[in-house]
Amino acid sequence: CHSRLSACAGDLSLNMPPAVAGWPGLTGLLAEIEQYLLAFRPGIYRLDRAQLLAALAPRSGLGRLAAGLSGTYRSARRAVRGQLLTGADLSGEEAYRAVAKADGQVRRWQQYCRDSAASPRAPENAGELHGRVTEMASALASLAEGVGRPELLDLPLTDLRSALEKMNSQQTVAIRLPQLRELERRFGEAGIGGIISDVGGTVPADLAAEAISHAWLQGVWSEISLAEPRLSGFVGEAHNRLRDDFARLDAQHLERNSERIRRVAAERATAAMNRHPDQTGLVRREAAKKSRHLSVRQLVHQAPEVLSTIHPCWIMSPLQVAEMIPAGTHLFDVVIFDEASQIPPAEAIGTLARARQAVVAGDDRQLPPTSFFRNQELEEDGDPDDDAQDMALTANIESILDVVRALPIKVQMLRWHYRSRDGRLIAFSNSRIYDDSLTVFPGTAQEPPLAFHPLDLPPIPGRSARSHPVEVEKVVDLIICHARRHTGESLGVIAFGSHHADNIEEGLRRRLSGEDDRSLEGFFSRDRDEPFFVKNIERVQGDERDVIILSVGYHKAANGTLPHRFGPLNQEGGERRLNVAITRARSRIHLVAGFSHQDMDPGRSTARGVDLLRQYLEFAASGGAAMGGSLGGKPANAFERDVMERLERRGIPVTPQYGVANYRLDFACGHPEQPGRMVLAVEADGAAYHSTPTARDRDRLRQQVLECLGWRFHRIWSTDWFGDPEGQADLALEAWRRAVELADAKDARPGTGGGGGGPSSGDAPRVAQPDRGPRPNVRPGMPIGGYSMSKLVALAEWVMSDTLLRTDDDLLGELRAELGFRRGGSRINAVLREAIARARSKLA
Repeated sequence: CHSRLSACAGDLSLNMPPAVAGWPGLTGLLAEIEQYLLAFRPGIYRLDRAQLLAALAPRSGLGRLAAGLSGTYRSARRAVRGQLLTGADLSGEEAYRAVAKADGQVRRWQQYCRDSAASPRAPENAGELHGRVTEMASALASLAEGVGRPELLDLPLTDLRSALEKMNSQQTVAIRLPQLRELERRFGEAGIGGIISDVGGTVPADLAAEAISHAWLQGVWSEISLAEPRLSGFVGEAHNRLRDDFARLDAQHLERNSERIRRVAAERATAAMNRHPDQTGLVRREAAKKSRHLSVRQLVHQAPEVLSTIHPCWIMSPLQVAEMIPAGTHLFDVVIFDEASQIPPAEAIGTLARARQAVVAGDDRQLPPTSFFRNQELEEDGDPDDDAQDMALTANIESILDVVRALPIKVQMLRWHYRSRDGRLIAFSNSRIYDDSLTVFPGTAQEPPLAFHPLDLPPIPGRSARSHPVEVEKVVDLIICHARRHTGESLGVIAFGSHHADNIEEGLRRRLSGEDDRSLEGFFSRDRDEPFFVKNIERVQGDERDVIILSVGYHKAANGTLPHRFGPLNQEGGERRLNVAITRARSRIHLVAGFSHQDMDPGRSTARGVDLLRQYLEFAASGGAAMGGSLGGKPANAFERDVMERLERRGIPVTPQYGVANYRLDFACGHPEQPGRMVLAVEADGAAYHSTPTARDRDRLRQQVLECLGWRFHRIWSTDWFGDPEGQADLALEAWRRAVELADAKDARPGTGGGGGGPSSGDAPRVAQPDRGPRPNVRPGMPIGGYSMSKLVALAEWVMSDTLLRTDDDLLGELRAELGFRRGGSRINAVLREAIARARSKLA
């Protein structure tokens, strides 16, 4: 198009438009001239067009009639008609339009023509040339619109060619440009065109989407903050104070509940004693006796109301209930079965019959009903599997817990696990027994809480495989070492068989008898809050200690093979016994065994208890790291990623999603010089916070549990973080530094041995003195008739004003003492009882 148009312009002495935008105008003129000259001779362009137009100008009415008669009009019409190539006639109006069109073409021609006197001419096929130029210009206009470069049509030819060649070399980009422009248009309609412009060229391409999303969300946040005063007015420091007040008052409320309950119980006891003076007298007489007391069963039968209100809470075994409480006596409102998995239904029926409601608490994955007092085991030369026979489950017997679970009643799973101070202590049971349903809080300990002590036991021909003297000595060594180094921590030993437990106790007695160390006596004293024990696996449910030593006892035979007979673990429900044993420790477990998991053949036994023992040996050998998981994870969202990155930039060792099972800290911050030791728990108000149903759980209990486990705690509020992330990160840095300082100070502080800081046993308890105010002016020593009833009522009110609870008989005795009556006759007692009744009525 360009070459042909350029040649045409040169032949006609026309100026070529420099840009494509002007080409259709030129070719359109040439095409129009070509069509015009098909009807008129070129001489029409040389006529006096101004004079002709004035003479032929259209008129109406009389003016038109007068023009038709004018010689000028007729002459002008003949001049135009003479330029026609055909001999056809022209009306005056047609002649006018022909001259006007020629005049317009001349004017446009003169804009291009270098010779102003030259008449318009047209090349051959000017219409075809115009069509091709128009088509090309239209295509270029579409391209310009598609790529967002409207200036293409106005570019000089050289620049246009350069731009088109560049686009052609980047066809992939060029092909996508129309789509990008469409997106840009839609962005503009959505009102975010300005954001796109700001991001373009300033943000890396891989972050552009996040930058736009951040800007949009920031705008949304600003709008919401302006519309919601509770958000715009949020101040984390003030909210923390409110949260601290709630935690303090909530704990105070629960603490005072015991006082309120004692008061209510005392009021009910006083009222019952007033209603049943005969029962009150009986109970007081029995309490004053030194011997020959009525049996509890007789006392309950004769004084049920007073006895149940004086002692509203009774703790008994099911068999004691049947022994002490007469049948048909609904003495209790509620009966609570604890450790219900060990209570056979037959023993629970009598207790259920004596209460109106029942709460059954237990774990059906711990020990089932069993007898602790069975026949003694055979001698050492007996059957090595006698333990298994001795500890077999009672066939076809269920516990009351199993019976209740089969009923259509409400069952509530208690998921929070408090005992273990390190989540790795409960991780095995949580995974293998409880299907990871427990909420386990992570500890701060650097070292693993599980220690495995594998023993290379020499075979002893002809000896039972239930207990090896070398293992017994190893367990005794661990006991003595603990007693000397960790006197402030309680200790228990669990043996897998009763025969092995007896051997450990005997070995410990021999060792202590040969020790000349007085300090050991206190550790093994039965007066400790949690005395040391050695028990077999059947007798340990319900116990817990700071440290537990698990001793398997079973070992390889003389031929070097390991008999897969592990007493109670081989029986149905053996995994429940193992579950009890491995969950008794709060801080640490020492596992002692004469074999490892590699010595056990998974195909030798189908018992689940044996298989779990093999897995637990492997778990303990790894120090609690063989569960296939990690104590840390990945940040849950972009907010947590931002927190982690800013904390790491400040030099804080951060582990996100720290913990085991289904509860994890958002961030755990470690000690800078002790890798693996955690000192600060950082939690945000993210998904874990909002998914907690109660304020008590999320704002008090979780922090309280973590602090009891040795953590320092710091909260990050997302509202504050969005407004000032750097300032909030600096606050977290300060909290971490304080936590490190406290951890170092704790390490430097020598152990106190526990028990300090409280009152000595010789301190007498302080009893609050009654606060009654001034005593009424009622002079003692007068006859009963000398006192007015109003004065006696005032005196009774004064005695009762200390709010201490008394029966009417107690008040009667105090009033007689205040008035100086050593004994009370019937008249004295009657008058004073009336005063007491009036005083109670007024105070009520």
